[in-house]
Amino acid sequence: MNDILMHETGSPDIEARLTEAFLAHAKETPVLLQEWLEGEPASSRGHATRALMLSLLARQELLPLAQEASATAVALAGGSGVDMTYAEAASMAAHGAWWVAIDKLEQVITLEPENTLAAKMSHALRFMLGDRAGMLRSIERVLGKLPALHPHRGFMLGCHAFSLEESGEYGRAEAVGIEAVERETRDAWGLHAVSHVHEMMGRTADGIRWIEAREARIGHCNNFGGHLFWHLALFKLEAGAIGEVLELYDRKIRHEKTDDFRDIANGASLLMRLELDGHDVGNRWEELADKAEARIDDRSLVFADLHYILALIGAGRRKPAAALARSIAAGPARNSVQNLVAERAGRSCAEGMVAYAAGQTDRALELLLEGRNQRVIVGGSNAQRDIFEQMTIEAALRSGHDDIARRLLTERLQGRNGNNRFAEERLDRLMAPRMRGGGSLGLVASLAFARPAH
Repeated sequence: MNDILMHETGSPDIEARLTEAFLAHAKETPVLLQEWLEGEPASSRGHATRALMLSLLARQELLPLAQEASATAVALAGGSGVDMTYAEAASMAAHGAWWVAIDKLEQVITLEPENTLAAKMSHALRFMLGDRAGMLRSIERVLGKLPALHPHRGFMLGCHAFSLEESGEYGRAEAVGIEAVERETRDAWGLHAVSHVHEMMGRTADGIRWIEAREARIGHCNNFGGHLFWHLALFKLEAGAIGEVLELYDRKIRHEKTDDFRDIANGASLLMRLELDGHDVGNRWEELADKAEARIDDRSLVFADLHYILALIGAGRRKPAAALARSIAAGPARNSVQNLVAERAGRSCAEGMVAYAAGQTDRALELLLEGRNQRVIVGGSNAQRDIFEQMTIEAALRSGHDDIARRLLTERLQGRNGNNRFAEERLDRLMAPRMRGGGSLGLVASLAFARPAH
């Protein structure tokens, strides 16, 4: 066993085991956290870690538990030192002050350069805030001080690869991501980073081979494994293998019908992509919409809210979707950090999707374009937010704004090395007037939204 996994007494270090599981997105993470808290109830770091993990789940009902855990961490920390700084980070995260939490975590990393748990927490919060530049700065600082043979270096390289990809440095991202997964077989985040490179560069065949050849490496994952299969489904959709896409949806992506916002986002965005292409998805929207409708009062994360709206309009439930859009526009979020996100990007995107579902395509286009340039602050990845870009393009096409559609599609194609079926097919339509009717999409795609409102 590596030295980092041992206390001075020689007993296994539960904090190190928990850290590795968290870095690996492993199923055993909550079990190890519970073991840590039960075995070391006076550990300030254990309670702070619980608070941070609960905060990352972005669920209203978990915020009091996160705040309680962070208060315990602060009380146990002793008033100064790195434990206190880590506890303060947890408290700030639990109370919605995520940027302050990030600053505190960066202080922890300065004091303890090998604290990869704090590094991953900072990375995760920045990811949820769309802070691409911050992710890259932080992880490069960590790697600059981390020993070359540190057992978690592979995981940190995976974070570096993803940060590079989100910053548009695809060549470096791919090389670093490959190094990450070669060094650390459980590094699902690095594996995922390379998939993002394939997606953003239009390398569909490479993307399929990359994930399918490494499917065994996903087995240890928690629900993040479903997200990796979501990436595979995107590649299959691009390749036109619709039957395989639906099989992946049923067997891997929504096999477990959770109401975790990340799982709902995977499902809703994939079904919407299918429908934008005119494919029948059967009754798959209904269970997603049930989960989304039950959480419309949550308001913990704008990224989650927008995907709840996707699920609701997909199922034709325009009234609850509109209610959630109004709440995003007017009501405060549970996490205060999300209020600015709602104001600058969330409101316009939410209202634009609702208008789109109602057939008000001119208004939808206006709204979707309004917050387009700031949409990164919604969080998630470029690939995840791409569904909103696709809907913007569809709104332009359906409302007859061919000039806007052509510009957006050309940008899309250029950004993907000229390889993107979505853009190619729609540009072909623009060049074939016989396939257009008054600037609208084809009949099949139009019918995809011809559902009665609930």
